[in-house]
Amino acid sequence: MMRSMFSAVSGLSAHQLRMDGIGNNIANVNTVGFKANRTTFQDVFNQTLAGAGSPQAGRGGTNPQQVGLGMTVNSMDTLHVRGAVETTGVNTDMMINGDGFFMVSSDPNFQDRSYTRAGDFALDRSGNLVTPGGMRVLGYMADEQGVLGTNLEGLVISRAQTFDAEQTENVGFEGNLDSTTDVFDGDIIGNVLNEDDNFRIFSGMENYVARETTFEIFDNLGGEHRIKQVFVKSELGDNAPDTAASAFDVLSFYVGDDGTLYPFEDPEVNPVDPPDNPDIGQHKIYFNEDGKMVTPDTIDSDGPIKSLLINAEATNGAGELNFDIDFSKLTMFANESTAAALDVDGYKQGSLVDFSVASSGEITGVFDNGQSRVIGQVALANFRNPAGLEKDGSNMYRSTNNSGQAMVGTPGSGGLGALNPSALEMSNTDLSREFTNMITTQRGFQANSRIITTSDEMLQEVVNMKR
Repeated sequence: MMRSMFSAVSGLSAHQLRMDGIGNNIANVNTVGFKANRTTFQDVFNQTLAGAGSPQAGRGGTNPQQVGLGMTVNSMDTLHVRGAVETTGVNTDMMINGDGFFMVSSDPNFQDRSYTRAGDFALDRSGNLVTPGGMRVLGYMADEQGVLGTNLEGLVISRAQTFDAEQTENVGFEGNLDSTTDVFDGDIIGNVLNEDDNFRIFSGMENYVARETTFEIFDNLGGEHRIKQVFVKSELGDNAPDTAASAFDVLSFYVGDDGTLYPFEDPEVNPVDPPDNPDIGQHKIYFNEDGKMVTPDTIDSDGPIKSLLINAEATNGAGELNFDIDFSKLTMFANESTAAALDVDGYKQGSLVDFSVASSGEITGVFDNGQSRVIGQVALANFRNPAGLEKDGSNMYRSTNNSGQAMVGTPGSGGLGALNPSALEMSNTDLSREFTNMITTQRGFQANSRIITTSDEMLQEVVNMKR
């Protein structure tokens, strides 16, 4: 009778452990990235009362006679099944849509690593991407050209990051010039019309000017410079292509800080290099009868591209600024003039204002000069046996001898899941399953307790036999 009591005690102990796991699962029903636990049982030693006998001499064989000695916990498994998606809209929140773990570390050398499925990260005052507990999220940082490195390190998304300025080299014009504009029959010499020595005042020129437009360009240090272009319909001239039907003179001016227009060919008042050609700021473009631009027949004639040079004095130490203006996409129809510089390269220096995370884990910074570049990439790790990981608290796991070594990669590659940016993985606790397991566990515990009380009553009867 003592065997039944000890078997029941083992049942009570094992069912209590199972209830502990169920309680922990339910307690973490809203824990980010939590993985539920499952407890299974197995029987233990059996006492053999009679061994098995083989058939012989007309008699059949006999089966062994054994009495079980109770049960114990077989396994306490962590169920690495993906939880549901919770969209948060927070750009530092990340979820792994598949296999893998985020790598985090509090070690300055990033050698002591922990692993987690909880992607509720944030930025500290230094721009480090960290867990709620302050551990740094590991990945690959990019250089100033956006090229990702190969060494695992803590990811930094600092508002102090900048994007270097780039000098303007090409300006592309698009749009239309009104073909109904009157032809100016005077002389245009060095950006100065013979009817008005000060082209800053366009009095009396309204019928001849098809379009005037201003655009900004950038020097090597990101300094802004304004250029005004004026399109005046003119005579074809001696160098006109054979197919040309109309022509426009394009006059270029440097716009000073006070709004003053400096013709490019006036070295005394113009912050540009003195020209070898007195018409350096003037350019002629041609159109055929279909309103399309035509290219001159000779190399020394005006074409669709004009080069201009601003001297170093006007760039405040950034050096000379030489840039090309391409007019080849302009058209000429009897419609409103819309010619404008729509494709201008170069930009000023920019500071980081925002960032986004792609499904590949690439973190792209957006800068206030309109540019963007990759500043880092989140790294993930996977294991041959994720169930062999050891829970370390705070949603963290540690590798063990049975989990295998971490296999490091990037999201969406090598069997690793892609990221769901601005989302979190919810707990995979299934309440309906947990409550069902709770009922069966409670009944198992209750039944084992009944074994003890019943065995006790039987022992009491044995004791009472001597009366």
